[in-house]
Amino acid sequence: MRIDVKRGLLIELVLVLVLSIATPIIALWKVFPHVGYIYQRDSYPYFYLDSRQSAILSLGFPAIMDNVWMPIVVMLYFNLISPVIADCVSYFLYPFALSIPSMYFASRYFLNRYAKETKNEVRIGVSAVIAFLYAITPTAYYYSHWSDYAAFYALLPALIAGAFYAFEKGEFLGALLLSVFASLTTTDPRGFVYTLFIIFSVLIYRHKLSDLKVFLYSISLYLLLNSRLFIILFYNFHSYSSISFSISNQQLWLNYLTFPLLDSLRGLSLFRPLVSYLSFGNPFLIYVMSFAFVETGILGYIFLKKKGSVANYFLAIYVFLVLLVSSNVNILGYSFTLNLTYPLLNFLAQTFVYNYLWIFLPTYLTEMIIAPLFLLVSLVMAKILLSKHYLIPLVILIVLSQFAFSSSMVISGNYLGEYNPVNPTPLLLSLAQFLENHTIGNVVVSAVVPANWSTFIGVLPNVTSVPLLNTSNIGIILNDFGVQYVVTSVNDNYTLSIINSHRDVFSLVYNNSYFLVFRNNDFTYNIYSPIYVNFEYPEVPLTNRSLNVIPSYLMFEIPPRYIGGYVGNVTYAELLALSSYKQGIYPVELNLKHLPYPTNFTNTINVNVYDEEILSEFPDISFISVSNTSSLNLNVKSGLYKVILIYISIPGGGVFGISNGSYSLSVSTSSPNISVEFSYLGNILVSNNSTKLFFNGDSLSYLLAVMFIPYNMTTLHEFNGDSISSYPSPQLGRSFGYAYNDADVVYFSIIINLVTLLIFIILFVSLKHDRTYFRKINLKIFRHK
Repeated sequence: MRIDVKRGLLIELVLVLVLSIATPIIALWKVFPHVGYIYQRDSYPYFYLDSRQSAILSLGFPAIMDNVWMPIVVMLYFNLISPVIADCVSYFLYPFALSIPSMYFASRYFLNRYAKETKNEVRIGVSAVIAFLYAITPTAYYYSHWSDYAAFYALLPALIAGAFYAFEKGEFLGALLLSVFASLTTTDPRGFVYTLFIIFSVLIYRHKLSDLKVFLYSISLYLLLNSRLFIILFYNFHSYSSISFSISNQQLWLNYLTFPLLDSLRGLSLFRPLVSYLSFGNPFLIYVMSFAFVETGILGYIFLKKKGSVANYFLAIYVFLVLLVSSNVNILGYSFTLNLTYPLLNFLAQTFVYNYLWIFLPTYLTEMIIAPLFLLVSLVMAKILLSKHYLIPLVILIVLSQFAFSSSMVISGNYLGEYNPVNPTPLLLSLAQFLENHTIGNVVVSAVVPANWSTFIGVLPNVTSVPLLNTSNIGIILNDFGVQYVVTSVNDNYTLSIINSHRDVFSLVYNNSYFLVFRNNDFTYNIYSPIYVNFEYPEVPLTNRSLNVIPSYLMFEIPPRYIGGYVGNVTYAELLALSSYKQGIYPVELNLKHLPYPTNFTNTINVNVYDEEILSEFPDISFISVSNTSSLNLNVKSGLYKVILIYISIPGGGVFGISNGSYSLSVSTSSPNISVEFSYLGNILVSNNSTKLFFNGDSLSYLLAVMFIPYNMTTLHEFNGDSISSYPSPQLGRSFGYAYNDADVVYFSIIINLVTLLIFIILFVSLKHDRTYFRKINLKIFRHK
């Protein structure tokens, strides 16, 4: 009997292993024969890094959170695999391969517990089919864009089953298991929050005091297993907090992005347009078939045993998540609005929680919707196969219908053309390696290259965008932007003509028969000078010596003491703004609300054509947007003022203005070109805090700042500023202060990871040798007298 059990277990393990290998090959069959880097959406791998460099790159936040990715990082660090293999394999592992054992054993566990009456072969077959279909859903394909989201999606069934199993085991073993399962799905900040959500939901469903005890035990073990994360967060929390604010500014609108109920039921949301129903046959028929599992789960639940069944949990959590991300539902021709999260979001967006709202994006709740549905369907299918054999064709129809839903992605073989492995040519690779080994400054690439090389050009070390001006001071101008090297090609006659006309400035340092690299002889790593404002940005002013220069829209980010004047031409409004800022007059602080859409004055970013173009053309810019007629009270002391408005002109822009109740000043922001404008509106008398900023129009418009300058303040024409050091930075050309050396942080991360690994080994060995003294750790609240 024991031999039969072991043989059966071995057969199951082989089945899962074979399915785990076959499924990703089926899902990405066009990608499988090719090894190469995949450039898509948010993934632009640095093809020139060696294995250890790629591993170290993964030790930053939030990548370091992804416990499932760490084994690959370890293999990279010890040069066991190459970066190109790691990049390509990750698309097969997350979620396609990992989903198989996760969903299989989760389904198997619940079938063993709640469908004992079904034959073992049925439980195995149902679990295998459910696992395969779960691995190839449209949701799985969409989240495969990001390894952390994909890993969470893949391991979520294991977390659900693992939480139930851990609570049943109880004591130290249960606490350890719970901490391990929770650590696996802590793939990123959102994974951490969603993991807690699942565990809390299981706690509420089971509502046992012993489960709470296990959970409290597991917290310390979880903290130990993930010690590297929490230590690194403590070590550099301010930096991550700033990143959080920036992300929330750009993604608040996503919190309000909800979808029709029929889409949410199938786990579709932001990627709905990517799902094609044209793979074969009638598109409408495929659409109808896509609801097969939804109907099976919900209708099949009616025939399941309810009392004490985990099906209650699956249906409850599924319905809860679906309603949470849904916008509306149509019933008998009437449309009912849902948007259940809106009231809570409206409140939280105006509190300190705003900085971290990006972690709770409802949009990404869709990666949790499918798992409980599939686990519920596995129970239903087992029930169907138990009852009547003549219902087998119904099960086959359900399975084929769900496969049809995923068919367009499977048939494409590369996720509808999203994934196409490419490899750099030896010419590109040798160029990148030279730059990686020799560059301390920025690099400008001005070359004629084949179109399929452009992706690789964009990720070369320290690449920045600066125009090459054919002037006598070209080297100095490039140095102002931190440019050390200029890369061109042997067939780029225009760039070569500029370089050849300034032979004293450029020296050839690299030639691989196609690419030429010239060193800027005027390059200096540091520039020590006051900071000068360029009001003509993006035009490059001519200077006869290297200076620290910033675009005008960043002027208010620099303490006035460091500003030494301006370069290039200046208007009266620009000079007035600069002069008053040097004398301590700051822009008026506006009482803005965090809004998902610019219905009123807001500093959040709504993704649209103009937002994207502005952010691209003016790096690091912070703007206030508005699209409807609105007004805002200003807190300005009584007096006579000169008014300066700083805005971004765009085609069809509206009108910004200032009013004191009886008199108003205004300016139109409409212009054929997108540019930063300083406008002197005139003089206005302020009394009794009655001043308002207003906007008239119904088109998107952008404001940068409002300045009230005392009428009798002198306008400066000569400026003095304290000098400050700057160093090359690809995004803005140069950054101020001191260059950030992350060597210590890297070694710190390595040490912390080794400590975490040691902790895991100690816990495993302790459990293996039944060191039960850990169980003696207890909380007084649970001691029985």
